Amino acid sequence: MTSEKLLIFTVLFTLFFNTLYSQEYKIKVKIKNLPEKDTLYLAHRFADKLYADDTTLVDKNGIGVFSGTKKLDGGIYVVIIPALRKQYFEFLIDKSMQFNIETDTSNFIENIKVTGSDENKMFFDWQRAMARLEKQMRFASDKIKELTAQKNQDSVKIWQDKGLTIDNERKAYWEKIKKDNPTSLLAKILNVLTPVDIPNPNYPENMAKRDSLTRLFQYLYNKDHYWDNIDFSDDRLLRTPFIETKMKEFFKNVVLTHPDSLTKEAIKVCELSRKNKYFFQYTVIYITNYFETSQIMGMDRVFVNLADKYYLSGECWWADSTLLSKMGERVNKIKPNMLGEIAPDLKMEDVNGKWQQLKYIKADFTILIFWEPSCGHCKKEIPKLYELYKSIRDKGIEVFAVYTQNDTTEWKKFINEHVILDWLNVYDKYRITNFRNLYDIYSTPVIYILDKNKKIIAKRIGIDQIEKFLEFERNKNKK
Repeated sequence: MTSEKLLIFTVLFTLFFNTLYSQEYKIKVKIKNLPEKDTLYLAHRFADKLYADDTTLVDKNGIGVFSGTKKLDGGIYVVIIPALRKQYFEFLIDKSMQFNIETDTSNFIENIKVTGSDENKMFFDWQRAMARLEKQMRFASDKIKELTAQKNQDSVKIWQDKGLTIDNERKAYWEKIKKDNPTSLLAKILNVLTPVDIPNPNYPENMAKRDSLTRLFQYLYNKDHYWDNIDFSDDRLLRTPFIETKMKEFFKNVVLTHPDSLTKEAIKVCELSRKNKYFFQYTVIYITNYFETSQIMGMDRVFVNLADKYYLSGECWWADSTLLSKMGERVNKIKPNMLGEIAPDLKMEDVNGKWQQLKYIKADFTILIFWEPSCGHCKKEIPKLYELYKSIRDKGIEVFAVYTQNDTTEWKKFINEHVILDWLNVYDKYRITNFRNLYDIYSTPVIYILDKNKKIIAKRIGIDQIEKFLEFERNKNKK
């Protein structure tokens, strides 16, 4: 062989060798009964969404191959079959990235076989076992309902014991997987799905308020240990739907709906997630967004606290200058008008050209509303609020109604047509109060409620909620 041919052979062999071993993933999928040239999609889960990774066409034998030189991140992946109304089946990317999956369209999980991936064998066995146990549990549950209706308590007890046995079998199966394969993705997922085991406080039977104290103990223990089973150093868990589910459950149903409590717990979770930079990124983004978009009054304080601590202090490595600027602007607009803050004072002219000042209104409660007559919603809500005001104004209620524009002709026409003359109608004639920024006014109508000291006690509240809210506040003050 000449040196020239030897050189060419060496180059070709090197290219082949590099191509062969740079192929990070190769997943061969065979699905019986699929038409030739049907498309298959490969996607991975991230929280509650799917993100596409690859696509392939199946041959006449129903075989398609996903392959690429880029390593796939660990997590739950999905093969989607659009021809079957977007049916899909899931598998894991863990240690193995080159393996074969075979199944058919009659029942993906029951008929699935995998070679080259022990973690997926374990995953599919687990799925089949869970389907079997769930079927048994549903049958037991139906029998309990049926026998309860027949008032056959002895048989009910028998089936309750059977249900307990089924659940114990499930728990034992999960524990075996976690014990035998502690670092596997499936084991980490099962840890996430395992609820906190709350111990019995063993309070004495004759203890005063024993039941209430037991419930308090259970609440606190569950809250304080809620994250114990989650490995925040393992970002494979982000590519599953389970972390987001846990987050939603925690902030919606576990922690008391109070800004201070929620801030404390939110920071705790963010600090736990520092074990992995991507887990930290996801956690801070998710929780900050959760409270920024919350429809629950007062939760914007949690958003401000988190934005100050993480974004505006420079701890969010993923945030560019544009995002930080927008975040800072949003925080600055919310800070002055959070619940518990003294309402920024407003000095404005009324319809008669007389100056009126918010802080000098003497009332147990002041309803502060921002509106404009060209707003379709305002046209309906302002007369409704006025009717409510007439029925409650004798209970120490006043209204400070701010017109947000400067066309006084339209404004005065609306006031006169609807005879809204008994409360304070004001506007910022010289645009000197900065009310839009102070009260975060980007749409109308917007309603705030202030107490007698002009502290903000409600914001962005609906007119239908005002009367009950004020009644609650009056009763609270009496107590």
